Amino acid sequence: MRRLYTSLLAFGTLAGVALSPAIATDLSVPKAMPVEAKAADPLIGFSFGSRYQTDYNFRGVSQSNLQGSYQTFFEAQFLNNFAYAGFATYQTRLPTRPDMEFDLIAGIRPTFGKFAFDLGVL
Repeated sequence: MRRLYTSLLAFGTLAGVALSPAIATDLSVPKAMPVEAKAADPLIGFSFGSRYQTDYNFRGVSQSNLQGSYQTFFEAQFLNNFAYAGFATYQTRLPTRPDMEFDLIAGIRPTFGKFAFDLGVL
């Protein structure tokens, strides 16, 4: 009985392998894919995120007292990401006891062919 099961399993596997190319060739494939219409670029876009750093350093000084630091950012992008403005926050642990660092950011990102530049202020 065991030999019968082994033979049927082997036959089924062989039949599946042998027939799979034949089944695949029956699928109809269009000659050329239709061209999709490109959506208009949005005037305003948004980018945001957060991260966790094990130690937040600035110019070699630990801003988080050698501990972890949560950081977040939000950015509004205008005219297909040509101009942007936003803010970033950083958790700090300093002797003067500030809760966080808050930075305002703004700038432009001009592109020239394959080259892109990011000129901004903090």
